Amino acid sequence: LKRIILTGYPHKVHKSKAYVRYMFHNPEDVRWFQPLELWTKWGRRGKIREPVGTHGTMKCQFDAVVQQRDTICLSLWKRVFPKWAEGETFCN
Repeated sequence: LKRIILTGYPHKVHKSKAYVRYMFHNPEDVRWFQPLELWTKWGRRGKIREPVGTHGTMKCQFDAVVQQRDTICLSLWKRVFPKWAEGETFCN
């Protein structure tokens, strides 16, 4: 498995709620990734509430106070298959 991390930055913060920008580019992507869990570099956990506007900004809720200088992350996992050589066989 290969892990890919999408990052975004808080645009507006009010206690444990934040508007996050620069993670997605359109509201359809925000709705697609809505069930996944968000995490921050400072150890906060959260989730996506709803998309805001047309440029990929989203409203998020966290378990504790989020700071403006924090980075919001989203982990994605991709299955990666091994690359085999052309004449390589595994049968005896």
